[in-house]
Amino acid sequence: MLKLLLARSAMILFAMNVGLTNFVVPSLGFVHSLPSFRLSATATNYEKEHVKNVGAIVSTHKKLKHSPYVVEGARDAIFSFDFESAAEIPETFLGQEIQRYSPMDLFHELCLESRKYDHNKLLIGEMKKHILYRNSLAESIASVLASKLATKEIDEDHLFETLHATLTENPQIVSDSIQDLLWIRDIDPAATSFIQPFLYYKGFHAVIVQRIGHRLWVTGDEEMRMIALMLQSRASEKFSVDAHPGAKLSHAIMIDHASGVVIGETASIGHHCYILHGVTLGATGKAGVFDRHPKVGNRVKIGAGAMILGNIPVSDDVVVGAGAIVTIPVGQVIRLHVVSCVSLY
Repeated sequence: MLKLLLARSAMILFAMNVGLTNFVVPSLGFVHSLPSFRLSATATNYEKEHVKNVGAIVSTHKKLKHSPYVVEGARDAIFSFDFESAAEIPETFLGQEIQRYSPMDLFHELCLESRKYDHNKLLIGEMKKHILYRNSLAESIASVLASKLATKEIDEDHLFETLHATLTENPQIVSDSIQDLLWIRDIDPAATSFIQPFLYYKGFHAVIVQRIGHRLWVTGDEEMRMIALMLQSRASEKFSVDAHPGAKLSHAIMIDHASGVVIGETASIGHHCYILHGVTLGATGKAGVFDRHPKVGNRVKIGAGAMILGNIPVSDDVVVGAGAIVTIPVGQVIRLHVVSCVSLY
């Protein structure tokens, strides 16, 4: 009995360190509730409740334990916030002033970062084309995507016009891309600037292409749907992410390494999700069923090679281990031996 109690205590401490909300101790069957988000002993209840992520970041030198939102390293820790509107974002967080990012703010930040490479002939050409010679974030996004998706048959200028028009008519896509960049800076220690993921992270590009395709898809117009499918096909070929334009993707999503990822037509992904390579959000193969793909909640982490199949929910804050095959609904109960398969923090 003493050994069981010691094992149970060790697992509880492990869960506290990785920030699990609920978990099951294997072989004991007890369900324990723990704080899903704890920043520090001095954090207010307001901050504990609302710090999840977006439209703003704050830099701080404070080292906060037990938080997946802390980025270790020489640079400042980056936090992002998620509120219904910018008006709800507080002025300060843990004593630090919060910096808000509008599309023009982020565009200017990208311009500043680009000018650091004026001396490098290998880099500056691409930065001039996609950022320094552009007038807005929407133009920059359209330029990057058009250059990557164009072929001999798909004219880059015409593709740019279509992408830019869709972004201009749907500013939420641009706003969501800002949330993506903030989330990437938040969760990925390798991302030390905005320009890195903006130009070179194909997972970031694939998510935006899917959102553009989704806007075209939901119009119901046959011609627009054909363009959406063309974008899906090119993104699959170029980025190795096959995401159907019918799928619903929220803001603040990172697909890390972005190879071999499949997202089905009726799948949905909530905000602040982290998805690794080789993940499939697929169907079970049952004929005659339209709504056939997973519904992934908010703040979900999915490890490399995991497959989630069928019209099943994956609840908020769940961590799906690498190589897992999930065919039944996943509530906010996670087995430690599955979670420990992937190191996320």
